[in-house]
Amino acid sequence: MTIKEVEKVLDIPRATVRFYEKEGLIDPQREDNGYRDYKDEDIDKLKKIIVLRKIGLAVSDIEDIFDGVKAMPDVLADNITKLEKQMEELKGAMTVCKKMEASKVELATFDTEKYWSIIVEEEKNGHAFMDIAKDIARLEKKVITSYFSWTDSDGKAYDSLPKFIINVLGAFTLTGCIFCLIRREWSISNFLCGVVGILYIILVEAVISIPLYFLGKKFKWIEKNRTKTLVIVCLILCVVLIVLGNVFDF
Repeated sequence: MTIKEVEKVLDIPRATVRFYEKEGLIDPQREDNGYRDYKDEDIDKLKKIIVLRKIGLAVSDIEDIFDGVKAMPDVLADNITKLEKQMEELKGAMTVCKKMEASKVELATFDTEKYWSIIVEEEKNGHAFMDIAKDIARLEKKVITSYFSWTDSDGKAYDSLPKFIINVLGAFTLTGCIFCLIRREWSISNFLCGVVGILYIILVEAVISIPLYFLGKKFKWIEKNRTKTLVIVCLILCVVLIVLGNVFDF
């Protein structure tokens, strides 16, 4: 079955199918002409994925279920807890939304104090609202992970530790192979030299990134030009090391 036929059968855009392929949840065979051929088992798996996504399961959880890392009953139980919390949050928000709609609120006539008081009263009555602290947590997570390069090609933070480890191991392997090619000799020692080299780079970047992250909170230029700042600091360190090497002859 072609991807076009999959679109029609499942009534989903091909971008969704490609996304699940990219995430490693499905792996259709390729024909001699290079086109993907989706078998019945691929369609069945896609249906399972879509059902699990529509009930709120994260992609990482679905992947763990298929890989046998997590038991499905445990994931479903955690999801029910999460959905119950979301329902509580929606209950309070729904109450205020209905009141605002009934009053035909416009931005120009928006009585902030009135609805602020209503939300406070609703919270006292046990009705929860959206946790705005999550916005700060997401922002901090995004900033920190980008500073330490703990992101995928789309700049999204890795939520799955195994996926992050796989990417790191892939980088080590690639660097080791490149080092062997540069030295024109395939050996364990050359491979390890390449791995050690990238470890040093990661360590230096991490050490430099920590103060840069906090300095970025105070100095906007550093926050907006993180890469430039990192390169400048690294160049300064290289110059300092070269000077020290010449002075102390090491």
